[in-house]
Amino acid sequence: MCVNLSKKESLAGCMVRYVGGSVLRRYGLCTVDLRKPICFEAPWFYVRVGRCIRQNGLESVSAESWCERKRVLSLLDAKEEMEGVDGLTFDASKTVWKNVCKKELTNRQKDLAWMCVKSCLPTRVFQRRRNLINNEQCPRETCGGTEHIPHIFWECGYAKEVWSRLKNLIKGLTDVECLTYEMVMFGLCGLNHDKARVLWFLVNCVKETLWDSRNLYVFKQCEINVNDCIGLIWARLFLYVISDKRKLGYDAEGIWKTKKMEIMDFFLMSFCFFHVLFKDYENFV
Repeated sequence: MCVNLSKKESLAGCMVRYVGGSVLRRYGLCTVDLRKPICFEAPWFYVRVGRCIRQNGLESVSAESWCERKRVLSLLDAKEEMEGVDGLTFDASKTVWKNVCKKELTNRQKDLAWMCVKSCLPTRVFQRRRNLINNEQCPRETCGGTEHIPHIFWECGYAKEVWSRLKNLIKGLTDVECLTYEMVMFGLCGLNHDKARVLWFLVNCVKETLWDSRNLYVFKQCEINVNDCIGLIWARLFLYVISDKRKLGYDAEGIWKTKKMEIMDFFLMSFCFFHVLFKDYENFV
């Protein structure tokens, strides 16, 4: 805006050249006629404009580019630093962070996905490394493996049983016959937009439920069997079905492959599971 105004001969343009001309001309964004009055001690907000240009390395951007807001924003996005994910390329890491920050996810699922990518989920291995506990063993009596992130969501016998029971649902919604670790943890699947979106919602519902069932088992000594765990996953997934139904109308039936009567049955079943299993869960969270 300042660059645009500085090119005009209006009162506003004269004021911009007078007040901010000393800053803008350093970067070739304004032509100042030294035969006219100019303020060499620019106000703080113009000083911050110059600091922003330097910090973001935008000194070489032309004045014409500064006049286009979208062009400036694209330059800033391109220069934004991004933390890479171990073992993934730059493009794959960018996709992972977009998936983690997807607005449609619930806040708890965003937090869980972020902690999984950053490897800071408070598993027993994580706590043992910080001398908080003395045992890395999975708390489930029938397992006995080392409890790290891949174990909770992928390797544990309980998790394997849950994924096995969801195989038909996953195939029906996304046409994915064999899940991979990258699909579950990062959402890297190579599907089209709608199917990738549905798969990401589904795996996050599963991960959230697996993590909650683990915490209930550890802190409340309350063991959720696989059938009830599946019911919770369906209940959470149905919230996304309702959301799409409100936004897209009948188009949501094509995405979720459900009809009106099936959705009502799905809702009633999911509500029953959700009500019964989370009757005491509010005190835990």
